[in-house]
Amino acid sequence: MDDHCHTAEVYRSFFSVARQLKRLAHQSAAEAGLTVHQLDILRLIRTVPGLTQKEVTERLRMPKSRVSLHIDALVEKEFAVREISPQDRRETLLHLTPAGGALCEQYDREDLSRKALAGALRQFSHDEIERLLTMHERLLNEL
Repeated sequence: MDDHCHTAEVYRSFFSVARQLKRLAHQSAAEAGLTVHQLDILRLIRTVPGLTQKEVTERLRMPKSRVSLHIDALVEKEFAVREISPQDRRETLLHLTPAGGALCEQYDREDLSRKALAGALRQFSHDEIERLLTMHERLLNEL
């Protein structure tokens, strides 16, 4: 098989896997009553409480206006709160509410994309998974 065929085959493979995982992630998020992006924001502020909206935008590489809309929805649904920063009153810090924390925990247990991937990876040895991750990292570095 020539390089062009390998490239096309690897390209299709990556997108097929990503598409399936994305479909399952969207399904799980919808079952939780949120979007994938809203869940990403919740999970990020669970991991790093007190982030500013700007920091969330930078870490998730999302447009500022979209992050703002998603955070507004999370605050409205009482999964997150905005608090004025004691160091800079112009900044607001984001924190999870108890309901937001519980939702994150539930999502982590029930996320179809992670469950499906975990199940699929069981057929591979630890060494195979490590090689796969190494190859992905090398590919990403070259891209």
